[in-house]
Amino acid sequence: MLNKNKLVLASVIGALFIASCSNEMAVESSSDNAGGGKAYAEFMACTAGSDFNAENAMKMIADWQKMITADSLLGAWGYVPAAETNAFGDTLWWELNWSSEEEASAEWSAWVDNEDAQAWAEEYSSVMVCDGEGRNSFDADYPIAPGTYGSTNESGYFYSEFYQCNYIEDSTRADAEEFLPGFVNAVSNSDYSDTNYSFGNYFAHKNEDGSHVEADIDFLWANFTDGKDSMDKATESFEKDVRDEMFPLFSEFATCAEVADVYHSWTFYNSDAKDFMPDFTSRD
Repeated sequence: MLNKNKLVLASVIGALFIASCSNEMAVESSSDNAGGGKAYAEFMACTAGSDFNAENAMKMIADWQKMITADSLLGAWGYVPAAETNAFGDTLWWELNWSSEEEASAEWSAWVDNEDAQAWAEEYSSVMVCDGEGRNSFDADYPIAPGTYGSTNESGYFYSEFYQCNYIEDSTRADAEEFLPGFVNAVSNSDYSDTNYSFGNYFAHKNEDGSHVEADIDFLWANFTDGKDSMDKATESFEKDVRDEMFPLFSEFATCAEVADVYHSWTFYNSDAKDFMPDFTSRD
């Protein structure tokens, strides 16, 4: 929803099976489609196989959930391209939220030695294959919790927009973080009702020399709603009530891609509701 200059979304990241290492919910992150807290986030890039369909994917996730045991995984979400204009084409994405980077690293290490996990990855290799070595890391901040402007879909489905952003001149993450409360307030003064709107900022981790880890971006701005129609309503409200107040302030410290990458999205794992299973056959 904010204009932006083209960057590179979190580069290819880790195998979907990697996610399976652990989890319940902990710390200050929310368990629904991003929202209401902070977390250490990783994105994984995956490719659909010849047997990729809703039924096989549901079976794959059900078997994956059975292997989740640790407390450090706060939630997991999947993203399927909803437009041919996405920067990464038909790449599928898997997002993991963890209570800390250290705990995430420990779970990934444990996964390598987990024979059941490796067998699971092999069994479903014709459904989806992911790059476990290329994951990208972010500090995620979700200022609006899901449920603030509507209810979540029972199927776990939601609709997502991801914009790729860079700081301008001498601006930093601190400027982006200072902007967030004002944006939240502006949204509260507009009509986002019945959209289940929430949003997230994903601040990219960098090398010690200050360079970007993989992609030449500083952060991602993501919008989430319960469906495409709700995203259209949220966009209308943004244009009507929020843009004139907030966009000039945003433009003082950042610029983002003109066009968002859009996705059909599902909650894969909710550490607050461990019995939850997504329904990939439904978008409501």
